[in-house]
Amino acid sequence: MTDASTTILRFTKPQSRVRNTMKLLLLLPLSIVSLTAPVFAASPEGLWEGLVFYAPFDGGPDAEISAGDGRIYTAPPSRDPTKSKPGLEAEEVTIASGKGRYGDALHFLKKTQNMVFFYGAKNTGYRTKDWSGTISMWLSIDPADLKQEFSDPVQITDKKYNNAALWVDFTKDDTPPHFRLGIFADTDCWNPEKRKQDEIPEAEQPIVRVKQPPFGRDRWTHVVMTFSGFNTDGTGGAAKLYINGDLQGTVKDRRQVFTWDLSKATIRVGLGYVGLIDELSIFDRALNADEVQTLYKLPAGLGGLSQAGK
Repeated sequence: MTDASTTILRFTKPQSRVRNTMKLLLLLPLSIVSLTAPVFAASPEGLWEGLVFYAPFDGGPDAEISAGDGRIYTAPPSRDPTKSKPGLEAEEVTIASGKGRYGDALHFLKKTQNMVFFYGAKNTGYRTKDWSGTISMWLSIDPADLKQEFSDPVQITDKKYNNAALWVDFTKDDTPPHFRLGIFADTDCWNPEKRKQDEIPEAEQPIVRVKQPPFGRDRWTHVVMTFSGFNTDGTGGAAKLYINGDLQGTVKDRRQVFTWDLSKATIRVGLGYVGLIDELSIFDRALNADEVQTLYKLPAGLGGLSQAGK
């Protein structure tokens, strides 16, 4: 749950999608609404519980809901990200009007050398004890555009990809690229012997691999990673990867210790990525399977839900 000391910031841009959705529902006859409404396994309104970050990229790159700084930042390769100013300053990245899963989307026209990111300490719900969470996003990408390079739609860490990091990526050595979930605790935790990573069998690494992921040009794919039991004693830490509402695999039975310098923790978006990203959402709790299905089936995304009582 959100810590009592946390303030949820709501940017004041017009919530056009929410208003339009509510107007449409009021105009439609009740009988039509009941016939066309999807059947949800969990209450859609319950998804607001624990939502600490929400970037629908409608009309701009900044988050509409955030527990911390919701502005987007851009860091050139030679610049310390913590010294960057807010703003989307990479010419290869833009807001694509009307091309999102819902509304607009963040569009990586080609690979950028810049780091596009949000600050992550509060926006991930990070806790030093008993940390759980969920990261959700919609992706539209033709893996052939990646040109045999690793590509991380989202990577969250204060250091690098294999040290206190959570990410999803496309592989570079497979045709077509495979899609993976990576849950790398502190190096001392997951690799205490300091072995070279390319010498460690993947079965021993905290990775879920999907060999035939359902991505393609002009289609949208829903990706969710959930995690629980992090920063606790014992080996109860677990993380799950869902695609289009279906569980793909689990990293489990591991000790998951994530030690961050909170001033450097970032939500890095579109590393080596070419394509569209929409509805980037983060919760400070692990959604269950029914909630993931409900999130996937929302007809207008989280922005289409009433915020009554939130």
